[in-house]
Amino acid sequence: MLQRLWKVFGETGIITRRLNWPMGKFMGNQSNQFITGDPAFAVNQSGVIVLWNEAAEECFGISCDEALGQKCWELMSGEDSFGNRYCCEHCPIREMGFLHEPVHHFKPMFKTADNKSKQFDVSCLTIYDDSDTELLMHICHEDSSEDATETAIPHAVESQPLSELSHRELEILRLLADKVKTRDIADTLSISIRTVRTHIQHLMYKLRVHKRKEAIAAGKRLKLI
Repeated sequence: MLQRLWKVFGETGIITRRLNWPMGKFMGNQSNQFITGDPAFAVNQSGVIVLWNEAAEECFGISCDEALGQKCWELMSGEDSFGNRYCCEHCPIREMGFLHEPVHHFKPMFKTADNKSKQFDVSCLTIYDDSDTELLMHICHEDSSEDATETAIPHAVESQPLSELSHRELEILRLLADKVKTRDIADTLSISIRTVRTHIQHLMYKLRVHKRKEAIAAGKRLKLI
């Protein structure tokens, strides 16, 4: 069924042939192909990458041979714009897809081979038949909106923060260092989860970092915690 589906999807339609869209390969059976003009990859139910197309090779700087067989959350390192982890072993997006629930588009930051974080608008397509073979396709559109960002992932922060952290930001940074979860921070400080996330965003900006772990490391180095 899957082989027939990809054959139909890739070989029918005048527009598909006329645009000459790049092909992608299946892991384990290179005779099967899929076609799309955008960077695309697919994973199986275990989160292993089994499809990777030429557009993905060009966009991410990662070859098909390097990508196939990798765990998606380890290779893509997806985060949201606040530095919160998006990709993980127990991915809710993957779970929804394989439960045959419709997955709406989302905007993660994916890591590229040159150690940069690039934002995408991702659409998912679940491909399945009556057998146990199911795939979750990710079609990645580079986000061209005004708030889209492309930044180098820092290996070390600058010697001093951009500005002094507020008392509340210091409180939250210390709680993060103690591995307190966002919801528990909100309960402890009697503020909303949204307010906690806003403070985290501000303190990460001031410390010139993009991830919570980097903020904790910076806080310790600057003797703020």
